[in-house]
Amino acid sequence: MLIDLITSTANHHVKYLRSLLRSRKDRHSERRFVVEGVRLVGEALNFATPSLLLYVPEQLASTERGQQLLDLIAQLPNAFATTPAILAGLSDVETPQGIIAVIPMPQFTSQSASLILMLDGVQDPGNVGTLLRSAEAAGVGQVLCLPGTADVWSPKVVRSGMGVHFRLPIVDGLNWETALPLIEHCQQRFAAVQDSPLSYDQADLTQPTVLIIGNEANGVSATTLSYSSTITIPMLGSLESLNAAVAGSVLLFEAARQRRVK
Repeated sequence: MLIDLITSTANHHVKYLRSLLRSRKDRHSERRFVVEGVRLVGEALNFATPSLLLYVPEQLASTERGQQLLDLIAQLPNAFATTPAILAGLSDVETPQGIIAVIPMPQFTSQSASLILMLDGVQDPGNVGTLLRSAEAAGVGQVLCLPGTADVWSPKVVRSGMGVHFRLPIVDGLNWETALPLIEHCQQRFAAVQDSPLSYDQADLTQPTVLIIGNEANGVSATTLSYSSTITIPMLGSLESLNAAVAGSVLLFEAARQRRVK
């Protein structure tokens, strides 16, 4: 079988991939994002046909899972073999696994989820990815992102999310004006803060609820506070606050616990 081989960094496919990896603006204008690695690309292929896929044949052929991907790749219209050097230049991981793909952003049908996670300026991609994974595990039906939140489609968040982007409805680029119609069915909105008269384990989280996690350094915005009630996680010792991903996970799994025993 004749294999199209990309060997130059000046190739237009390589340039396109690089633009999506580096530019939030390009990702959103194209409605495409990049996934890398055998596991994530394999999961992506269950969701959609890639707009573009680059791979290193000999690298994939060295593992059983990689060989299975090679069999699928043979049926794709926009898959191109490349060299380890080209792929290493695109990858931001220490040991590239020999495959990278451009995937359309999922289009989920609108729904009235009974548990929603809202991110209000959570800037660290690792925190955002962890919160997305916790959200899925705790039964969240939708994630909403307010200004200042790290791009949920960036390579670091996608890698940290470990496939959650294909399964959990995520809406970004919102402000409170555009977010309100999506949460009008929720009777309560709780923003996590350091000091609140209401402890998270005393709140009734069995009702349709929005849980809001704020910026790592500054917490939730003043605008968010004007639209929500507050909730806190009491702590012993001298720590002032928890990591945003930890705090969010605590709240999410308390909501999941209450809903299990209801």
